[in-house]
Amino acid sequence: MTTDRIIYQSESLFISKLLGSGGSNQIVSADIKEINRVQDMSYNLEVARTDINEFGQLAALSREVTEPPTVTLDFSYYLTDGTQEDRLGFNLNSGAKFPVSAPQPMTKSLLDGTNDVDELNYYIVTSPEGEDTHGNTIKAADHGCIGIGNGFITSYGITAAVGELATATVSVEASNILFKSDLSSAMANPAIDIDSTTGGKLSNTIDWASVNSSDGNIGVGGSEIFAIRPGDITIDFDAVGYFDGSKSAGDLNVGGARLGGAGAELGSGNTAVHVQNISLDIPVSRSPLTRIGNHYPFARKVDFPVNMTLSASALMTDFTDGSLDQLICSAEQQRDIAIIMKDRCGNNNAMTYIMRNAILDTQAFSASIGDNKTVDLTFSCQVGGANDTNNGIFLFAQPGNVVNLYGTTPTVGPYVTPTP
Repeated sequence: MTTDRIIYQSESLFISKLLGSGGSNQIVSADIKEINRVQDMSYNLEVARTDINEFGQLAALSREVTEPPTVTLDFSYYLTDGTQEDRLGFNLNSGAKFPVSAPQPMTKSLLDGTNDVDELNYYIVTSPEGEDTHGNTIKAADHGCIGIGNGFITSYGITAAVGELATATVSVEASNILFKSDLSSAMANPAIDIDSTTGGKLSNTIDWASVNSSDGNIGVGGSEIFAIRPGDITIDFDAVGYFDGSKSAGDLNVGGARLGGAGAELGSGNTAVHVQNISLDIPVSRSPLTRIGNHYPFARKVDFPVNMTLSASALMTDFTDGSLDQLICSAEQQRDIAIIMKDRCGNNNAMTYIMRNAILDTQAFSASIGDNKTVDLTFSCQVGGANDTNNGIFLFAQPGNVVNLYGTTPTVGPYVTPTP
């Protein structure tokens, strides 16, 4: 059957390590994980060329590739319980008991270079037109795959706003892209062998047999969680109690917006700002490392320092005392900011992001006739080392609580004519 178009029902996103657990490092079903709740995907390739000209001829003799080709992949998905973050290689803390004395930074595996989850393959599996990828047999002649090899995450961010579901956005930079229209046989690994001087691919293959695609059956506290609603999100601008030795930061030294939080003392009759939207951005830009004799980079290392930003927009309420000139002799107090995401109606904690030692960068106010007065706040901090428990971003989640959404099928009894 021919395909006239491809829509969201016919595509799913999967990931795996470059080497699998099968014979000769073959990538098998146990190595392939699906990224659920994906909302959009885009990918492209770019090849830089150098014109070779000479005196005596106007047109170039040739256009040679002198820099490694670059493939980029961008996708977003609804946040749930940390399952997708775990699969993408981020480090999670269970948060079973607070305070935590030795938490792992969320970016630990991306920075220490000792874990092979930093470099992954990404696969976009396509099913025939009109058919869901979920519940379908992937290893089939009518299924195709777009493989993106040697992928490194270059940015991660989350957004949450009134009237919208909490969303994560990921950008990936890779070395190769491979298209295969028939998955009935093993698929070549799209990853480049960095030891090959000609840029040859790794020799192991991907076997799609027994690989399942589903909605993930993601659950928290015994209930299915499809996404996190804005009403189930709390922003704590003065988070205390999560880490050993944490302390309250109090009000902003410069004065202005009154921020709410567990460690904040609002006082009688005072109201904290009403947050309308918030975004957390973690840029992880990388530099490809190359050498004479190789056409492709042998590594893509993170560019330091890494500065994270947290931006929030809120309706202005009461303001606190303070003056900007106080920053000259008394720097802004560093604070921990927590983004707490719960399941439906807040029965259980699903995910908690904590930005440690954040400081205020900007505070902008806006007021006009007919509109509520608003304030825009920007905080920043730097990502610390892989063993730094005092700086950076920390994620508390316990993914993998699988539940059966619908339970057992009820037994239908005999029909009884109702008594009037």
